Amino acid sequence: MKPQLTTITATLLLAACSAPPETGRADSQPANKETVKMSENKTPPTTQREILERMLEMMKTSESIKDFTRERLEQVFGIKMRPHESDADSYVFSKQLTDNWWWEIEKYEDQVEKLDGFRFSFIEAFHNNHKDNEKPDFTEICDMDFDEFVQKVEKLGFTQKPVIVQDGMQMGVYLNKEDLQIEAAPWYYYPKNNPTEKRACIRKISIV
Repeated sequence: MKPQLTTITATLLLAACSAPPETGRADSQPANKETVKMSENKTPPTTQREILERMLEMMKTSESIKDFTRERLEQVFGIKMRPHESDADSYVFSKQLTDNWWWEIEKYEDQVEKLDGFRFSFIEAFHNNHKDNEKPDFTEICDMDFDEFVQKVEKLGFTQKPVIVQDGMQMGVYLNKEDLQIEAAPWYYYPKNNPTEKRACIRKISIV
């Protein structure tokens, strides 16, 4: 006599046979998204050269000041900007680079012209033990010097024009591409090992 299948057993067997095979996609897809997300997250630069390389990346992918958004700056530099203490529409990020130098990024709105503005700068760190007229070590912010930076910017399609002040001295360059005009201003110093050779380092980069 052949065994008879009960109604419950037959139902379970039918459900097992008709169930689609597991492909693993449901588990792998979120992992892939997380991997992509993590690969896009950058950490803040730790050297002067790395900082300026991030600036070059920002300039390469921008057509106007409108591309210098808070979100884009945070993404490219791997930073988190905070609202400015005196202006809720402005944002700032600052971090110590060495014992002698800080670097700072500002995204702001010009209160007179009501236009967006951007400024990046290397700032001297204040020390109580500094002597009068004592200058910090400029080599710490001159790994990529002014001339090298400008040459790299020109390779991105920018043209340069000197910034001439009232006494006829050149105080930096304008760098232009499409609707983007950037002003780069230098620090000048004389190396201790060659006091007759004047070198220029990036002091400030702003959009005008």
